[in-house]
Amino acid sequence: MGGEVMIRRSRKYRKRFACGHRGYGRYCHRCADRAARRRAAWRVRQTQRRVWQETFSDDPIELRHLPPAIAEKTRQIVSALEQGTGHWQLAGKRLSVREVISIPVTYRYRLLCREEGDRVVPVKVMSHEDYNPLANSSKRLRHSVLRYNRRVK
Repeated sequence: MGGEVMIRRSRKYRKRFACGHRGYGRYCHRCADRAARRRAAWRVRQTQRRVWQETFSDDPIELRHLPPAIAEKTRQIVSALEQGTGHWQLAGKRLSVREVISIPVTYRYRLLCREEGDRVVPVKVMSHEDYNPLANSSKRLRHSVLRYNRRVK
């Protein structure tokens, strides 16, 4: 350990920065480091959000308006329907308009499907609050569900 001597600066050269911290440099390193960490976290969140938004391009129905957990559960139900699982195995039931099937996604959300031949085609996901008036009125149900054309991937 050579004859290195650490020189200590006196307090009179210390500055008070605009943020309120004190130090010897040209800027507050504490605030600069915090800002750099925030920018890095923001970039990570943006990439995660972009990846999440890209997952919606493969969905047969619109799921962007749903919370992430509900969207994932809906995707599981739709894939089960595509694999040939019966709607009764997913706790689905027919409504007053017999070609319309309602499958509960969670306690608060329902997936409305239309039966076309031997296939069950998902039409839209809605909250239970929006679902109740449709389920009680066959006229609204016909207008809301049966007007959708079949979407081709």
